[in-house]
Amino acid sequence: MDYQTVTVWTVMKRFILGWMLAGMILVIVSCVKYKEFIITAFSNNTWAWVNAMMPVLIIVFGIWYMLKSIFR
Repeated sequence: MDYQTVTVWTVMKRFILGWMLAGMILVIVSCVKYKEFIITAFSNNTWAWVNAMMPVLIIVFGIWYMLKSIFR
């Protein structure tokens, strides 16, 4: 029988990968189960998404433009 050396890093990787897999499964199951609610909430709040993201996009573009002009 061939035994592998178990290190702390392999245990941590398995633990993290296990939690990530369980999280993805829960997200998929909840998206399938509550599909109608998610669609309704997204369609009702589309303008809220636009209004929330527009200042963020403007700030990111402004920072990018300033850095671009500084390093010319």
